[in-house]
Amino acid sequence: MNRADLTQWTLLGPGAVGLYYGGRIAQSGCKLSVLARSDAEILQAHGIRIAMVDPSKGQTLESIEVPLEIVTRDAGSLLPTDCVMIAAKTIVNGQLIAPLKSIVEPRRTVLLSLQNGMGHAEFFAKHFPENPILAGLCFVCVNRTAPGLVENYHPGRVEIGSLHDRWPEVAQRVVALFNQAGVLTRYSESLDAALWRKLCWNVPFNGLSIVAGGVTTDHILAASDLTQRARILMEEIRAAAALDGHPITDTFIEGQFTVTEKMGAYKPSSLIDYLNQKPVELESIWGEPLRRGQALGAEMPELAKLYSALKAVL
Repeated sequence: MNRADLTQWTLLGPGAVGLYYGGRIAQSGCKLSVLARSDAEILQAHGIRIAMVDPSKGQTLESIEVPLEIVTRDAGSLLPTDCVMIAAKTIVNGQLIAPLKSIVEPRRTVLLSLQNGMGHAEFFAKHFPENPILAGLCFVCVNRTAPGLVENYHPGRVEIGSLHDRWPEVAQRVVALFNQAGVLTRYSESLDAALWRKLCWNVPFNGLSIVAGGVTTDHILAASDLTQRARILMEEIRAAAALDGHPITDTFIEGQFTVTEKMGAYKPSSLIDYLNQKPVELESIWGEPLRRGQALGAEMPELAKLYSALKAVL
């Protein structure tokens, strides 16, 4: 395959993130197949539905319906793909290997993981060592509100890089496709740097929303003690990132609070899973960064405390 022609895509994990970015890619002209379970019939009938919502007024600003190439529950019925978008929760990654082997052609198919936390790109590389492994960091506010339907409250942006920065040309081609699809996306020369930056938001806001009793992000910002904990957690992540060779600026840290204010009463994805009594991505979001940071020599008592508290309730 000429990787300049990434026209055939397959989505694994039609949740909020997968539906939104898969829908945008399909709307731009790429062919998208979806491996689905409970949503299969609705996706076959109506495609992916995206609602762009003003969070302050609750008004739908734009509605989009995107037809799909193929929707199936059986990965064996799919042909090998140019690019597979992996947007399932990291807790089911072990279950994805068998279906991936049906659609990943060695040395050809690009794997793009749009998952939270750390460790998932390395996991897929162990099983597909001959394929380009990319990861996308999605700074976005989206919720799946019904089968096949995703609401977007803040368009945000995406950063895409490659594992160990080995496939820059492939990553840049995927970045170009995302931008052509109307998604503000930039190429990350250092994937690890982007992962640490994303954790500056995910670690405090996903975690505190759960341990504080199931609260939305506006509640965290309104409570001085929770805001202070969020800041301490960000600083611990920043210290670990610096030891890993990836400094994070003051401006970026302050920007995490600014963008969160714009989200309104937003429920982070981990909180939604928790409230719905679904497994939460404990290890990839909190456990792995804690272990990596401590291995680098970082002192992370607040993250260790949060990690312990989450393990107690999950």
